[in-house]
Amino acid sequence: MGTISNLMERLSRTPKAERPSIVVTAFGFTAGLDFVAWQAVSEIQGYKVDLLTTDEAFLQFTWNGHVVHVSEEQPGFEQLEQAMIAVFPSTANWRDKVLLPAFEECASLLYRRS
Repeated sequence: MGTISNLMERLSRTPKAERPSIVVTAFGFTAGLDFVAWQAVSEIQGYKVDLLTTDEAFLQFTWNGHVVHVSEEQPGFEQLEQAMIAVFPSTANWRDKVLLPAFEECASLLYRRS
């Protein structure tokens, strides 16, 4: 679990201005140089990072051996969230699973291709 905690801590320290915008299409989404095709997604996880004054929620998409983490603070996240819920209905209540209780990571598996 140390590796995940280290990654989450590093992500939380990445200035928001450096995080790429998320662009959603009918076929998937891009975040920086990564293109994630909906049909290739094998797993979606949600978690949060406890910051000094607030918490920051993240989604982690896994596909074809690759992983991309996206923050609720990135531009385009709202569109990604809407599209994700439309394509993967089991993720609809992801915030309920991830945001409470406070001060805990609340890592949750939201979707896994069977």
